[in-house]
Amino acid sequence: MAVTSGFDLTSERFFADPFPTLDRLRTEAPVYFFEPLQCIIITAPADIEGLVKDPSFTARRATALLGGLGMLGEDELSRKMFDSLSRLAFFQDPPRHTKLRQLIMKGFSPSAVEWMRPRVVGLVQRAVEEARRDGEMDVVSAFSEAVALNTLAEMFVIPESDRPQFMRWSTDLLKLAGGGVSSEEQKRAVKQSCCDMVDYMMRLVEERRKAPGEDVASRFIEAEDGDTELAGEAAMQCFQMVAAGFVTSVNQIANTVLALLDHPAELAKLREAPGLVRGAVEESLRFEPSVLSLSRMCARNTEIRGTRVSEGQFVFAMIAAANRDPGLFSEPDRFDITRQQSRHLTFGSGAHYCPGAPLIRMEVEESVRALLSLPRWELAEQTLSYAGSNLQDRGPSSLRVRFPAA
Repeated sequence: MAVTSGFDLTSERFFADPFPTLDRLRTEAPVYFFEPLQCIIITAPADIEGLVKDPSFTARRATALLGGLGMLGEDELSRKMFDSLSRLAFFQDPPRHTKLRQLIMKGFSPSAVEWMRPRVVGLVQRAVEEARRDGEMDVVSAFSEAVALNTLAEMFVIPESDRPQFMRWSTDLLKLAGGGVSSEEQKRAVKQSCCDMVDYMMRLVEERRKAPGEDVASRFIEAEDGDTELAGEAAMQCFQMVAAGFVTSVNQIANTVLALLDHPAELAKLREAPGLVRGAVEESLRFEPSVLSLSRMCARNTEIRGTRVSEGQFVFAMIAAANRDPGLFSEPDRFDITRQQSRHLTFGSGAHYCPGAPLIRMEVEESVRALLSLPRWELAEQTLSYAGSNLQDRGPSSLRVRFPAA
């Protein structure tokens, strides 16, 4: 039977440092009923990998998710939002998910993403020069948001004048994933952002149909054309990849910088051997992931470790807990940029493994390389806010860092 009390999973105090709580859950209550959300929390790696492969659990959870957040209704905005979100690959099971993933991978395979590297290098160098001039910056608002937004915008060839609204739309939409919508004002903002962004992407796709290029939208259109099962999906999956990719990248860049600041010996090691950047990024993905969990809905009554899970109930699989399981990693609470083990679950597992993983890795790698050109890093604030975090996404809302001359 699941433990049903004693763990705080929604306060800013928890998001500031979730790992002691997640460690207790993994050891004391690996199957936990979280009463505020009436959901099951699981933390053991084997249970998480089993969840994504078990047909008793489904990714087709848009109706339940939106209904549970009070986002469904008969008004036009609610209907349009539901119609759009329910088509995303994120909310599909095979075989539909398989078809949509094939379309997405036309634009997000490792080779397809690699062509963006020179442009990302230019973006991060421009942001770093501002920090070099000013001697201090907010790594979130002045750096990682700019890198994440402009990278996606370049991939989809979105005009620079339109980019600020994408930041607002994406930030609003990610509130849905981890239960971060409560007030009626927030609900209206999320619905409007969803509909506005879908409309924009539909217009963008129609423009690319008339004048295709080398951008991701054109690649999606190419994958869609001639396949009746994918008709009209290019715009929907453009919408998904931009909305999901922005906040995830922002948080992972910030989390990586913070992990290095918190471990000066590892930062010094990286400065001495810049070739360790990829290892440092991989360790940050394990140690300070921007994604805390993935979720599924129970499709039929079943059990996890003898605990009953009822049809319609949500299960949140805490990836961040699995990433620090001593059964998978030696000294899991030690940040080690030379760690050889890298089988973390930050990008998920199985058929729903994150298609944006190559892009996020590249953005974080090039961000760290550029920031290492600044001779010193010093944290300029001791208390960080995690007000925008939720059960799925975690990152500081600001991260002020000084870069004094050597």
